[in-house]
Amino acid sequence: MRKNDGKSRRDSGSTNFSRSGSFDQGRFNSSPRDMHKVICADCGKECEVPFEPKEGRPVYCKECYAKHRPKRF
Repeated sequence: MRKNDGKSRRDSGSTNFSRSGSFDQGRFNSSPRDMHKVICADCGKECEVPFEPKEGRPVYCKECYAKHRPKRF
């Protein structure tokens, strides 16, 4: 039988998970993302996004996305 020292596994200070990325000290660390150059559908400025854009869907730069982002309640 295992002796309980008053600490649970969760409180042991060790939080390391490993799959496609890793989880360490409360932050998810994955490999660097591929960035894709796009033209903002609103202002026409060139920017980079961390996803591959789909045809027919607008892509916005950071500033314009803030204007088009759905409002949170």
